[in-house]
Amino acid sequence: MTFTMLLGLLENISVIAVIALIIGQLDYFRNMVYGNNNWLRIVILSTLFGFLSVIGTEEGIRINDALANTRIVGAVAGGLIGGPVVGIFAGIIGGIHRYSFGGFTAAACAISTVLTGFLGGFVSTKKNVLRMKWQHIVLLGLTAELIQKVMVLLMAKPFSAALELEIKIAIPTTIVTIAGLLLFSRVFQNLKMMQDQSGALGADLALSIASQTLPHLRTGLNEYSAEKTAEMIREMAKVDAVAITDREKLLSVKGDVLENHLQKKTLCSQVAEAVLAQHSGVYRDKNLVFPSRLRLKSVIAASLYHQNQKIGTLQFYYKSSSFKSSQTNQKLVDGLAKLLSVQIELAEIEHQAKMRQQAEVNALQAQINPHFLFNTLGTIMSYCRTDPDQARTLIGHLSDIFRRNLKSKGNDHSLQEELDAIHSYVEIEKVRFGDRLKVNMEIDESLLDRKLPVLTLQPIVENAIHHGLFPKISDCLLTIRVVPSDQEVKISIEDNGVGMSEERLAEIWSGQSKGIGLANVHQRLQSIYGKEYGLTIQSKPGLGTVVSFAAPLSESEKEVIATCS
Repeated sequence: MTFTMLLGLLENISVIAVIALIIGQLDYFRNMVYGNNNWLRIVILSTLFGFLSVIGTEEGIRINDALANTRIVGAVAGGLIGGPVVGIFAGIIGGIHRYSFGGFTAAACAISTVLTGFLGGFVSTKKNVLRMKWQHIVLLGLTAELIQKVMVLLMAKPFSAALELEIKIAIPTTIVTIAGLLLFSRVFQNLKMMQDQSGALGADLALSIASQTLPHLRTGLNEYSAEKTAEMIREMAKVDAVAITDREKLLSVKGDVLENHLQKKTLCSQVAEAVLAQHSGVYRDKNLVFPSRLRLKSVIAASLYHQNQKIGTLQFYYKSSSFKSSQTNQKLVDGLAKLLSVQIELAEIEHQAKMRQQAEVNALQAQINPHFLFNTLGTIMSYCRTDPDQARTLIGHLSDIFRRNLKSKGNDHSLQEELDAIHSYVEIEKVRFGDRLKVNMEIDESLLDRKLPVLTLQPIVENAIHHGLFPKISDCLLTIRVVPSDQEVKISIEDNGVGMSEERLAEIWSGQSKGIGLANVHQRLQSIYGKEYGLTIQSKPGLGTVVSFAAPLSESEKEVIATCS
């Protein structure tokens, strides 16, 4: 009798577990189980676990005027998963149903169902079911069965019949209750694992898409970037159609099912308007009516942001209405919209940085030009009568410098162009220095076509002449050296002038020195080539100064150097 009862109860609990496993495959149920606690969650979970408790009673085994069943498993599991309130309400549902069956243990069983539901909820406040060890589950099952048996012995009359009943069913019901709770805990652990894996896959997909679309979004949110981005998202996310809009119009739509439809602009504009109007979160088509003959059934969309302002929308369209309730898809759209928003922000920051860098170059040119103008014009005036040919030569060099500055439109030019500009500048300074200044250029000719940022060497040369050599009385030597070294080109400007003190060097690196020459060059080199690059300054008072930097060689430059050598 005991073994037959055990098999019957195990069959009972297996049915309940299968139902829980099937329901657990639904995204909506998983979201409800592991979502935020609210009245809707309490009602749904209480009803579900109360229903499982009812099934436990319905499938029970009649013993005289009583019933051996797995009723309390549903109530305890409800408390473990949903908390004390869910456990109590699930126990009430299961208890009322058991009481309706009648029998001399009806009242005791009804009350014990509520108490065991509360027990499960109380345990959940102390320990997460996902982290409970099997020993804890066994102890919980034993405690729940003990509560039920004590209530039956205290309330059921006659006592002798209650005692006889409990002796018969104690072992089978205890074993099945423990087995049921172990089975339930395992089911919900697997459901949580499935949800976590789904979320991880969605996050990985969102990051992959974001990395692929980054080059296109560098230009910001426009028709070109939206076209490329929408196509990549549709292919990688396996979405039936993808649309990207700004606040006013449709920028791009990909997916034949929507792309070729005449009403695509109207539909996407309706969705965009709804998304931009809502406060936050992911939009789902609650009241949207899709055009006739359009095979799409659902849409999920999210806002794109720039500086916390909504600037557009990302829209996913599906042929099935079930996709809109999938939390994985909702998280994918939401996460991808946030990543794209970050990329748009970065594109704007990069654009502003380039504009600022160009402004600094322009400011550097403006700073140098007046300096040349006033000093050189004074020298030219002094030679107009005494040496007209020299004056004409100086005017030619001065015009060459101004012409180069005015013609320079890009951010870089060749080493040859930079050296030509320096040649004109140095020839002017030689006249002012007289015989004091000598310039030595050690240039590897294979590097003459090498690209350098505009105004890289000239500010360094000017600084060396004006601050290093000009205060010196005689024997002023300036050496410009450009040589290849492994994977880089090494450039140095060396003077034997008055040098700089440690305090002066500190002012330069801290940005406290007047002017933007050396600081600008240093920052631009690091911005273009990386933080490991930039200027290196070695100087001692009375011993001169060496300003040097390195720049990486391109593959074509390496080939040219190898050919020349």
